[in-house]
Amino acid sequence: MTSKSTSIFLISVMILCCVLPANAQKKGMESITADELRAHLNFIAADEFEGRNTPSPGLKICSRYLAAFVESYGFKPLMPDGSFYQEIPLEVTSISETKTRLRVIADMSEQVFYFPQAFGGRFRSSGTFSGDVVFVGYGLNASEQGWDDYGDVNLEGKVVVMLDGQLPDDHELRMRENRRILSAGRSVPRTKGAAAVLTVINVERENDMASSGIVFSNSQSVSMTGSFETQSTARRRSSQQAPQQPAQAQPQRPFLPFIQAEIRHDVAAAILGVTKSELNDMFAMISSGVQVPMKELPDKRVELTVSIDRRPAITQNVVAVLEGSDPELKNEYVVIGAHHDHLGIRNGEVLNGADDNGSGTVALLEIAQAMIIERPKRSVVLVWHTGEEKGLFGAHYFANNCPVPVEKISANINLDMLCRNDPDSLYLIASDMLSTELDTVIHEMNNEYIKLNFDYIYNDRSHPDRFYYRSDHYPYLRFGIPSVWFFCGTTPDYHQPTDTVDRVDFIKMERVTRLAYLTAYESGNKEELLKLDANPEVTTRGKHNLSVESIK
Repeated sequence: MTSKSTSIFLISVMILCCVLPANAQKKGMESITADELRAHLNFIAADEFEGRNTPSPGLKICSRYLAAFVESYGFKPLMPDGSFYQEIPLEVTSISETKTRLRVIADMSEQVFYFPQAFGGRFRSSGTFSGDVVFVGYGLNASEQGWDDYGDVNLEGKVVVMLDGQLPDDHELRMRENRRILSAGRSVPRTKGAAAVLTVINVERENDMASSGIVFSNSQSVSMTGSFETQSTARRRSSQQAPQQPAQAQPQRPFLPFIQAEIRHDVAAAILGVTKSELNDMFAMISSGVQVPMKELPDKRVELTVSIDRRPAITQNVVAVLEGSDPELKNEYVVIGAHHDHLGIRNGEVLNGADDNGSGTVALLEIAQAMIIERPKRSVVLVWHTGEEKGLFGAHYFANNCPVPVEKISANINLDMLCRNDPDSLYLIASDMLSTELDTVIHEMNNEYIKLNFDYIYNDRSHPDRFYYRSDHYPYLRFGIPSVWFFCGTTPDYHQPTDTVDRVDFIKMERVTRLAYLTAYESGNKEELLKLDANPEVTTRGKHNLSVESIK
């Protein structure tokens, strides 16, 4: 072979080596289809999963479904016990329906009402709350606007009853500049030392509950029992350790337990000594912009007893790994995640969570299938996080108990709500917070293949919606891992029973999923870990970054 022939041969081999991965990458991208996304989502977001609450049988079945599919694709377990499940210990609290009751006590009589049929609330601790009754009509303190339901009445230790009415649309207090007054004005009872506030539900809601047989929700409260720090525990510890500043002594009101509840109309009628018809007339007065007179009821006493049940439980992340193709770089990782939980059942209606976050859940399945076609050099870890809706439980737990060294994770790509709003738009959150290289990869892959329009409005940590803190990318950022949340924004269906499959834009979902795959694949093939070049306080990955204020 001549020297010239040898040169041509070597150049041809080099070109072929570049073209083959690119072709494989494109083939992997094209394997992600709207039809397959739809097929998975029709199953994951079905009513039979009962909203995939954390913890719940529906979420556990969903976990089994995901693990079975990725195992069939060729992914392997990553947990030390050889399973696909990272178990997370929880404590679940709920309200005892046999021991939680409300008593209306008069001189010669007593009526007893039970939770959740007659009253409801988000009760956090057991106890008994009681006091004489003060009725404050609409419960608004806006004297400068000519509306004061309190006057100089003493609320110390009293049970305050108010109506959940609605002022007329054209009322002065409903103008934009007065909305804060409208909200804050009804917090007066707590500031004045009341023992409890009982809010009478509006007429429409009362009628709906009466006709449908729906009762108040007995929603579970869930907390993790691990000892590691999340954002809130770190801040709490920091504040506890902070040096105490001398403060000027001020008279303090003795601590009084306080509770809030909603009550049905039969309970309100018993407390106020009126008929249900008279109660409806009071609501009508408010809707006409007329005050309902405040009155004290010294002959009535309300006693509310709350009993909380507590039990241990387990939830689980689903974790799988595909070993990288490079013998050295396979010991480094790209993590792609999505939360597979949602909010369960509320007021008898399933919260299916098709967009939030069935969309990210099934997108991750399609990415898994695409990665098998041609493995990147680095290993790919897939994590379906549990408990995102409860406070990023799964992501915090994974980052603090990572089965691979966090120092070896090049990037985290978080998929959460991928299929609504403008078909050509995508919000990028945190993509340039730690690594400009991650943001560049996203732009390069998008410009070459996908052509979406990016919006960085939620990248601002001071944005009032605080999305920077609200999904599973955040715990990774705190460990100094370059992270991005691919997000298509909220809709009126957010956290509502209407977040269903029929409202999904599967073509948009396909495009966003393909971009996530391309970003992960390209990051996985870089010669080095993505550079930490965007924040001078974060120059290495690891737990030491938890104290860095600029990413908290």
